[in-house]
Amino acid sequence: MSRLCRSMTMFALLATVAATEATAQDLASDNFRLYIGGQAGAFVYRTPNQTRGGIPMVGGHLLIKARRSGLYIGVEEAFKKNQQSSYMDASGGTQNVTFTDVRRFTFALMAFPVRGAATPYFGLGGGIMNVISPKNGTLDDPIASDLGSTGFGTFMAGLQFRVSGVSAFGQYQIQTIPKFKANEGGAGRLINGTVHSLAGGVRISLGAAREEM
Repeated sequence: MSRLCRSMTMFALLATVAATEATAQDLASDNFRLYIGGQAGAFVYRTPNQTRGGIPMVGGHLLIKARRSGLYIGVEEAFKKNQQSSYMDASGGTQNVTFTDVRRFTFALMAFPVRGAATPYFGLGGGIMNVISPKNGTLDDPIASDLGSTGFGTFMAGLQFRVSGVSAFGQYQIQTIPKFKANEGGAGRLINGTVHSLAGGVRISLGAAREEM
């Protein structure tokens, strides 16, 4: 083997070792990190007066990541003018309401089963969803506001692409069906059926989530 061939072979081996070490260091640096992120997408739902459809959604989240698990805390706002819904009043009649915003708080335990630059992840948790300021005509409707607030269980799945301390991701989320509710003034739910959402965004590392010993 010529000296040139031996030199090229040695260079290739050194480059491979260096790349492997860099990748290992990059993956290790993702352990026990605190991330903050933002996302945007579509919030897909239905009401007693509207068939299932999507409206714009924006939000933000915190992710506290260990090695292969994490805690996700997010808030999102879906918005579109003149969304139509209704509920049954105490006399059995129907009260029509309109609203513009739906706010959602989500808490989930996350799993990151595969480590790498492209990482699938899953989450299981719950949260609270509120229809903001529903109106009966031009007036705020406190009964509708009560019937527009509900807790939920949720499942999340996504794929993130990580480069150093920045990750781009796409994410799907599904919520459980809101339970029927009755109070002294009315009954029903302003949002009924399962809720789905699709979002994409970026999360940025804020540093270590625990102090190193």
